[in-house]
Amino acid sequence: MLTKTHLISNGAVIDDTWVLLDDETPLGDTPAIISLDRLKAEADALRLRNAKLGVVIRTNTLGKTKLGEDVRELTPYLDMLSTIAIDFPVYRNGRGYSDARILREEMGFEGELRAIGEVLFDQWSFMARCGFNTFEIDASIPVETFKEALNELSEAYQPAVDNQRGVLWRRHGL
Repeated sequence: MLTKTHLISNGAVIDDTWVLLDDETPLGDTPAIISLDRLKAEADALRLRNAKLGVVIRTNTLGKTKLGEDVRELTPYLDMLSTIAIDFPVYRNGRGYSDARILREEMGFEGELRAIGEVLFDQWSFMARCGFNTFEIDASIPVETFKEALNELSEAYQPAVDNQRGVLWRRHGL
């Protein structure tokens, strides 16, 4: 059974115009999110496509390494991508946070960075600090709850993508 979700981008509920496709489904003319494997295999043809393109990064992929997919493999394709969805298969898998920071800080990705999967209340502010600007959340959660969660933590202990200086840095005038 599929769980109904809201898509929240930059604090507002938006219509999801993207379609998450498996590797066998033909690409249409609508914005599509595809697997990293498909992106690599069909890159030349995808460059000629007129519709927006996105990719999903699986942080724990069955049949692959225990660590999942490496976002650095997106480097030659970043110019093709409007959105990157990072899947959180379970709440205790934090690899997506590191992936988000790598995409924003090291790779300079400025497009939509979408958190999908098991995206929970107490993680939202941390995800935003790491560079996520779009969240797929359970539709039973009020949007106001989401907004409150983003502002729940007023202080940070370490620097992140949001450029908020950590408490220790401010205390020491750094």
